[in-house]
Amino acid sequence: MYIQKSGNKFRLVERYKDPLTGKLKRITIGIPDKRKSTVKEARIRLNRLIEQKLSEVQQGNIIHGITLGQVLDEYEKESSSRIRRSTYYNHLTMAKNMRATIGDDALIEKITPKVITKFIESLMYGDKNISSGYASKYKYFCHTIMEYALKQNYVKNNPVDKVEIDYKTPVSGVKIQNKFLEQSELETLLKYAYAHNTTYAQLCEWLYLTGSRIGEATSLNFDDVHQNGNHWVVDITGTLDYDHVKITDQKKAANPKTASSVRSVILPEKALKIYQDRIAETGGNGFIFCTSNGTPVQSSALNSFLRAAKKKLKIDKPLSSHIFRHTHISKLAELGVPIYIIQQRVGHADSKVTRQIYLHVTEKAVEQEASKLDKL
Repeated sequence: MYIQKSGNKFRLVERYKDPLTGKLKRITIGIPDKRKSTVKEARIRLNRLIEQKLSEVQQGNIIHGITLGQVLDEYEKESSSRIRRSTYYNHLTMAKNMRATIGDDALIEKITPKVITKFIESLMYGDKNISSGYASKYKYFCHTIMEYALKQNYVKNNPVDKVEIDYKTPVSGVKIQNKFLEQSELETLLKYAYAHNTTYAQLCEWLYLTGSRIGEATSLNFDDVHQNGNHWVVDITGTLDYDHVKITDQKKAANPKTASSVRSVILPEKALKIYQDRIAETGGNGFIFCTSNGTPVQSSALNSFLRAAKKKLKIDKPLSSHIFRHTHISKLAELGVPIYIIQQRVGHADSKVTRQIYLHVTEKAVEQEASKLDKL
């Protein structure tokens, strides 16, 4: 190992034997100066690079001494350019909690299924009190991190494969009928909304009529709606990119939430009327659901509005923009639309909540039909 100078710059150089060819290869790393501490740190990094090169061929040879913090740093750097911005920042939050609970200096090869289980359950039943659904996302994130470590030969296997979480009661402890609005509740809420904020009301009704996610609806431009044969449709191709972005710079993200999220949704007459009203209100340029400044409606602002409505109207259900999507699902189930059609319409490859709502509504309809038999 030696130091090579080029102009005002230095590089630490080492040679290693390529296990594929048996020939010596040269590997270098840049250093800012020749101080002992700088060279020592660079030597450690260079040796790790050589170990990684060797491990690509020598499968099964674990690189020892790698910490959880190092793996998270590597993964964050690698994934920053290939996943959606909102997903990336969500991963940063999860990584922060993982570092705080398990420890940045924990050796990655020593992390067991029990360690992962204890970490996730501490988030569910501790101060953070996360839902079962969010705990599942944490489990998926942990699996992704350990899978990355496995690929880099930092671990022999993925411990998350053997993790079993003691989840809370189904649907995060909320009764399934509280996940959607009954017809009377929907009508009362929309009446209140139209009396207080027309734009919010139109957005809420649009969410109900199309089954869109809030980010999908607020990212829509007027040219996303068009006529297709005998129907008017809205093309849903992405979601609003708002994480760590100024409101004036917000736009539709390049990638949708999932592959199944990309879809064309047939608009009922009421939704088309809302679209036409928005054209009349805004001139038909930019975002369909926007403020007077032309910026997209923020989900946080809409949810604050809905919380105030919940208190005023005494609706005894968790109220957020997402309840309109679930209400759309419940209405289609009530109308007898097959579940696979509903899933296509709302952009779900599969969803536990969608299936639970569908079964609840259809079972209720069967019970109502059965009660009519007594009138025969």
